[in-house]
Amino acid sequence: MKTSTVRLEQILGKLVRDPDGVGVGRIFSVHAELEGEDCVVREYELGVGALMARLGIPFWRKWLRVPWDQLDLGDPEQPRLRCAVDELRRKGGKP
Repeated sequence: MKTSTVRLEQILGKLVRDPDGVGVGRIFSVHAELEGEDCVVREYELGVGALMARLGIPFWRKWLRVPWDQLDLGDPEQPRLRCAVDELRRKGGKP
């Protein structure tokens, strides 16, 4: 799969749509690791719960975790899932 460089500020807060065009959540958190001099994204977190977790605020709602290879950023203004929402992991929830 071809990889490319996308600036984080281009995608944060963008609404992600599923393959059918239905909105599934906004990108509020990105997990990345350093590989040499590159910063490589491993996954994206979508939804309000991800934003609250990023801010350190406990929140009851779940959010979606999207592996890097399941998010199409060919057009950073209109990110799309490459899979159905049911195939993604959910995180969060009531303690």
